[in-house]
Amino acid sequence: MATAAIYCTHKELKRVFPQLDSFDGKSQVYGWSLGLNNWRDTSLDIYYSNNTGLVSQLYWDGAEVDNISFNTTETSKLDGSITMDATSFDVDSGSSFDADDIIKINNEYMRIVSKSTNTITVSTPTTNRGLFGSSAQHHANDSSVYKIIDTSQDVGDASSAQPVALSFVYDTDLDLCLLTTSTGSPNDYLVEAGEDFTTLVTQFRTDASRYLDSMLDPNMPKEAYKDKTGSFDYLIIRTTALIAANFMIKSHDPNSELASALMEEANNNIENINQGRAALSWQVSRDSSQGVVRDVTYTAGEMRPVDTRGEWSGTYDLIKVKIGTGGVLGTATYNVYIKDGDGLKNQQVITNAVINGDYQSLAGGLEIRFAGSTDSSTATANNEWEIEVFGRNEVVDASEGKAVKMTRTGRASYKRKYN
Repeated sequence: MATAAIYCTHKELKRVFPQLDSFDGKSQVYGWSLGLNNWRDTSLDIYYSNNTGLVSQLYWDGAEVDNISFNTTETSKLDGSITMDATSFDVDSGSSFDADDIIKINNEYMRIVSKSTNTITVSTPTTNRGLFGSSAQHHANDSSVYKIIDTSQDVGDASSAQPVALSFVYDTDLDLCLLTTSTGSPNDYLVEAGEDFTTLVTQFRTDASRYLDSMLDPNMPKEAYKDKTGSFDYLIIRTTALIAANFMIKSHDPNSELASALMEEANNNIENINQGRAALSWQVSRDSSQGVVRDVTYTAGEMRPVDTRGEWSGTYDLIKVKIGTGGVLGTATYNVYIKDGDGLKNQQVITNAVINGDYQSLAGGLEIRFAGSTDSSTATANNEWEIEVFGRNEVVDASEGKAVKMTRTGRASYKRKYN
C-alpha cells in the first residue's frame, strides 16, 4: 500500500514559521512521591504521581525516559482468595514472576519479595502491599494478576541509568505514573510529559498535507504538485507549511490571530491554484517556447547563457548546452544537444561554435546569448546548462486564469495537445 506524500519537511516548515520550536507541547509533571526506597538494589527507587493525565512519553531534563508498556494482559490468576493483611498467596502459575517484580491485582499494587513455584510472598503488607497510593484489599479467587514492572526485563541496575531516570510506566486505569530512578528525586528535576516534538511535527505536517489534498481541485493530478526534479513545487510546500503552522498554533490557542493570518494566506494560495491564477512549475506558460535555463554545472561569476529568443518549433525537449573550449569571447566555444529517438540530450546539433556575445544559433528556431559579470569574464570548459522548452503550438496551461475549470459538468484536462 502506497504511503501518501507529506508536502513539506520539518526544515521547510521552520523556514515558513520560525517560531515552530516554541510550540513544543510538553507539560511538567509535579507531585512525585516516594513509593519504594532502595528497591531492587540500594540505589534504585520508584516514585509515583497521581492524576497526571495521559503520559505517552516522559522526559527527564529533556532526555527521553524508557517507556514500559502498561500490561493489559493478565500474567496469571489467583489460586484462592487473599485477605487485606495476607503476606503470601498462590497463583495458577508462578513461572513468570520473580523477586522485586511489581504486580497489580484489581486496583492494588504489590511488590514481590520472593517466589517459590506458585507461591508469591510479599512479607510485610505495610511496605509491599497497597503501594503507590493504592490500598490493600481483599481479592477473590481467580482475580487476574498483572505483572506491571518485570525487574529482569524492564529495569537494569543503577549504573545503567542514563539519565538518572531509568524507566516509567503509565497506568491508564488509575491515571498513575510510576518512575524508576537512581538516587534522584524527580521533584529536583524537570520532568515533563508529552509527545516527542519531531513526531508531533511530523503528524501536523501529515495532517496539513491531507487537508491540502482535500482542498485542491480533484481533477489536478498529484504529479502536478512536483517540479521536473521530482521535488514539490514551492507553492505547495509553503501552503502546506502555513496550514501545519495554523494547526499547531490553534492546538494551543484556538482564537489566535496569527493562526488566522497564516490560514488566510494558505486559503488564498489554494484559491489561486484552483482558479489558475497561480502557475505551478509543471505548467506551460506563454514564454515556455523560449526556454527556461537551469544550471547543471556552473562556476559563479563566469560566462553563461543570459537570454534566449525565438520560439521552439518542436515538441517538449530538454536542450543541453555545454562549454567546449574555455576562454574569453571570441575564443570560448559551446556545444548543443537535443533529444533523439533514444532519449533527451543525445543528438549533438552544434559543435564548438565560437561564442561572440551576440545572439547565436541554439536549435529549433531558438537563439542564445552568452555574457559574464564583466566584459572580461571567461567561460569555463565543461560548464553545462539545460534549457527546458515547449513547442509554440502546445497548450498554455495557465492562460487567463482558467487552468482549472470550476464547473459541475466539465472536467479539466491536463494532457498537452499538439497540432
